[in-house]
Amino acid sequence: MKLVISRSSVFTCALALLALNFSNNTTAWAGPGHDHGEEHDNAQAQATPDVAMGNSPRRLPTGEVFLPKPAQRQLNVRTTPAVLQAHAKVIELNGKVVVDPQTGGLVQTTAGGRFEAPPKGIPQMGQKVTKGELLGHVLASHGTLERSAQQGQLAQLKSQLNLAESRLQRVQQLQDTLPRKELDAANAEVQGLKGQVAALAGGIGAKEALRAPASGVVSSSQAISGKVFDAGALVFEVLDPSVVRIDATWASGGVPPGFSGATVVLGDQTIQLNYVGAAGAVRDQSLTLVFEHRKLEQTRFFTGQLVKVFAALADQTEGVAIPSSAVVKNAANQTMVWVKTEPETFQPQVVVTEPLDGQRVLVKSGLTTYDRVVTQGATLINQVR
Repeated sequence: MKLVISRSSVFTCALALLALNFSNNTTAWAGPGHDHGEEHDNAQAQATPDVAMGNSPRRLPTGEVFLPKPAQRQLNVRTTPAVLQAHAKVIELNGKVVVDPQTGGLVQTTAGGRFEAPPKGIPQMGQKVTKGELLGHVLASHGTLERSAQQGQLAQLKSQLNLAESRLQRVQQLQDTLPRKELDAANAEVQGLKGQVAALAGGIGAKEALRAPASGVVSSSQAISGKVFDAGALVFEVLDPSVVRIDATWASGGVPPGFSGATVVLGDQTIQLNYVGAAGAVRDQSLTLVFEHRKLEQTRFFTGQLVKVFAALADQTEGVAIPSSAVVKNAANQTMVWVKTEPETFQPQVVVTEPLDGQRVLVKSGLTTYDRVVTQGATLINQVR
């Protein structure tokens, strides 16, 4: 039997195949009650804040702070393990920088007068000088009546000197006939009058030389050409920049305890001090404790500067030493530190501290051994909300 396929049948099959392909590429719309697209969009919108919140720093309900690793690197957070050690007990004293009597000195005028600059010029503050170097002159100033009286007395002495010299010449001419004692008396009178004339003449126009009492630098200067100073006025102050002397106040009463050393903080530097001793007299209801350092290199103190001296006692106490920057305050104004409990979790810990050396504090309680204490970035962590 022979199968016959007409052209119209082939065309009909081709149209059916095209309709089937078009239906597969076209989006199908579900009827009412079968649309799940809106619910999917809402679920995705609700998940987005959770994801964003999980990757950002935040304060947890327990009071801890969640801080991801990228945020820790941006805030430059650093931690250190808490180690319980014995440290010398430290007390804080108020101190003042004073002139060291062995390496520095004051330049004062004894009689007062008008200041005159030396040939090399007036030394400037910070300029190096050597011991005995001429720093200037002070021309003695006198009142009009005093100067007139001195000039009248000088004229009288010069007249007496002329008469004495004439008498000496006559005695020398007759020395063969006159006793030897008359020649000696005339000669002594002449020499005495010459000395009086020289002393009085020097006093009228006297210049007091001001010289450096020690080698060092000029730390203060009141010198101006033509300025008139009173007797005893301070003109220059010379100090050795490598030496600092600090007078601290002990107001606790009784005999001061023994000190194993001390420190003073200047900027970001901690300078070690040696304890020299205590004064033997009470001044302003307190004793003066003397500390010094004699090998300063790049640090400079200034006379009269007020500082805090952290004196270490001979007795020791146990605690954890941490930087002062690690200590912050919580909402209740309690002293606390941040402890890293997990790689991205930090827990607040209330502690009891006392001063140690100006840059560190000693934690007496609140920490356990090897707690990871935040030593850098604690203030930024404390601001996370």
